[in-house]
Amino acid sequence: MPQFGWNLDLRRCVGCNACAVACKAEMNTPPVQSPMTVRYGKAVAVNYRMVYTVDGGAYPAPTRTFVTMSCNHCASPACMPACPVGAITKDAATGIVRIDDAACIGCRYCEWTCPYGAPQFNEASGKVEKCSGCAHRQAVGLAPACATSCPARALDYTADFTGGTGTPPAGFADPSLTVPSIRFP
Repeated sequence: MPQFGWNLDLRRCVGCNACAVACKAEMNTPPVQSPMTVRYGKAVAVNYRMVYTVDGGAYPAPTRTFVTMSCNHCASPACMPACPVGAITKDAATGIVRIDDAACIGCRYCEWTCPYGAPQFNEASGKVEKCSGCAHRQAVGLAPACATSCPARALDYTADFTGGTGTPPAGFADPSLTVPSIRFP
C-alpha cells in the first residue's frame, strides 16, 4: 500500500511558522477571535500544524531547535482503534489517516491516545479534527500547503514514504508506538 509521509530537516527549520499559517489558510481554521482565547494554558483553536521550540544544551553552548508537527499519518495509528464508532480510517490508496466528521461523536478518545497531539477537539463543532495531508490538493497533483510554503525547504512530503524516522528531536514519542510516517535526516 502506498504511504503518505513527511520529510523534516530540523537543521533547516528556522521557526518562521509559515507552514502553520499556510495550513490555517488552506484548511480555514483561523483563530476564533483576537486576542485568542486561552484555557488551561492552551489556545482554544484548532491548529492542524504547529511549530514547537525545543531548547537544549547548556551555557556556553545552548541550542534551539524548531520542530513543525502535524498528524504523522502513522502506519499503525493509535487514534484509529481508540475511536469507538470507527470514524477514523486509513485510506488504502494514500495511507492518509482520515476522520469522518459525520461519524465522529466528539468523545476525544483519539485525542488522548495520539502520542503526537494531532487530533484536536473543535469546541464549535463538538468534533475532533486533524491534518488531512491536504488530500484535496494531492488529488489534483498539488503538494500540501504547509510543504509548499516553507521558505527554508525544511518541510517536504512524499506520496511514497518508505519508512525510517532517522533521528527524532528530543521529546518525540517512541516511533515504535505507532510507526509515524515522518523522516528526520
